[in-house]
Amino acid sequence: MSATIVGGTLNNPERLVQKLEKAFETWARFEVNDYFRDQFLEDKWDYPGETQRKSGELAGTSRNIFDLGELYRSGRDSFDVEKTANSINALWNWDAKNSSGRGYAWYVHEGPRLFDGNTNLAPRQWTDIFQQRDLFAGSNVSKELRSRIRAAFR
Repeated sequence: MSATIVGGTLNNPERLVQKLEKAFETWARFEVNDYFRDQFLEDKWDYPGETQRKSGELAGTSRNIFDLGELYRSGRDSFDVEKTANSINALWNWDAKNSSGRGYAWYVHEGPRLFDGNTNLAPRQWTDIFQQRDLFAGSNVSKELRSRIRAAFR
């Protein structure tokens, strides 16, 4: 036994695409930027011992990665959406420089062990939820995207 369900035709597919693009762009601009902000501001990253930051704050063993905010702002301010014929991407570029003039986002994200092999600092991978399908699928930020898409078609 088999069954065939005949659908219909799409009279204005461009309008559907525009609604999806708008939902995605709004989600990236608000929910994803908020998610990244929280990743920088929450005291959730393990660090050995206490240190005094350039801001004067005494940071303990569980800390945020905001510090003076330069790294965070460099990503937030770089946000852009790129559209092609069959895809849409949200892009951030964390390009803050340290006191020696070098970019340090990769150093913070992947951990200094990759670079000098001597330190105990763990990676602070604030973007991983978007790189790992399983993490993203069960996340609140994924639910927010689905909610934005549903709302676009109401």
